[in-house]
Amino acid sequence: MRDILIILSLAGALASCATPQLGPPPQPLSPAAERGLQFVTRSCGGCHAVGYSGHSANAVAPPFASVRMRHTAIGLERSLAQIAREGHGEMPPIYMTAAEMQDIVAYIESLEPVAEGPGHGPATHKAAL
Repeated sequence: MRDILIILSLAGALASCATPQLGPPPQPLSPAAERGLQFVTRSCGGCHAVGYSGHSANAVAPPFASVRMRHTAIGLERSLAQIAREGHGEMPPIYMTAAEMQDIVAYIESLEPVAEGPGHGPATHKAAL
């Protein structure tokens, strides 16, 4: 019985790491931003904090709220196109259509800029998503 409780506790701790930290959005999301949120929650939320707050499960994966501060919409589209083709760092290529990339940009643009924490500054992740 004790072993089962330990296993359940560990499973719960691991599941909480992969759960995106979503606070209330600062404003209602557009349909494109909502689709972008759904995509990044599925495809990116295991490593990145994709919500309006929270820390990434992978320490080298910047939270999307800090990505918002480092990229323009055009820069984001270029970075996403590169990630779709080649991946980035530890991140494998992720298949995205042009429409999905636009939805992701719409979502990231909806995030309010937040202060970056240690290890997530521009010197550490200049071109990282």
